[in-house]
Amino acid sequence: MSPRWWLVLERAQASLPVLAAAGLAGCTWWLVQSSPQDEGPRPAAQVSSAPDYELHEVRVARFDASGRLEAVVDGKVVRHYPVPDRLLIDEVLLLGRDEQGQGLRATARKGEADQSAAVVTLRGGAQVVATPPAGQPGGPVRFQGETLSVDTRERIVSSKLPVTLTQDGNVVRGQSMRHDERTGVTVLGGRVTGQYQVPGR
Repeated sequence: MSPRWWLVLERAQASLPVLAAAGLAGCTWWLVQSSPQDEGPRPAAQVSSAPDYELHEVRVARFDASGRLEAVVDGKVVRHYPVPDRLLIDEVLLLGRDEQGQGLRATARKGEADQSAAVVTLRGGAQVVATPPAGQPGGPVRFQGETLSVDTRERIVSSKLPVTLTQDGNVVRGQSMRHDERTGVTVLGGRVTGQYQVPGR
């Protein structure tokens, strides 16, 4: 082989990696161009802030598995919002009574609940009065606060905001509260002030 051909062959061999890299880059560009293009994130579904229906002078009743009436929620105006599924209630009144005869009466300027009225959140001048069964010592217990939550299934009244408890002339204030209507036990959290004498002592 002549020196000139040898030189050409040697240069061609030296150029192979460059040509291979160029060919690989060309194939990569073709694959990118041929692939479906990502259209980017799709916009989230729009959630309407408007209610899908509004009712006036409404009563929502809740029953247990045996058919016993657990609670009744009355409202001057009730608006239903589909997302999330909830009811907003103006001038809410909640009435309930358990198997032992202990009554519950709750009022507020505003209320929020799901359609089953299992948990009702009271806002704006919220007040709950728990009346013990006949024969049990102590008068009704009154809870007052800006926000109170009533679980009509578990018979629990609670709040993470300041609450005032009143019973038989006793007044106690706490930064949070949880009252179990079935046991009659009330737990006040945070800084607690006031004076309370246990009924019957």
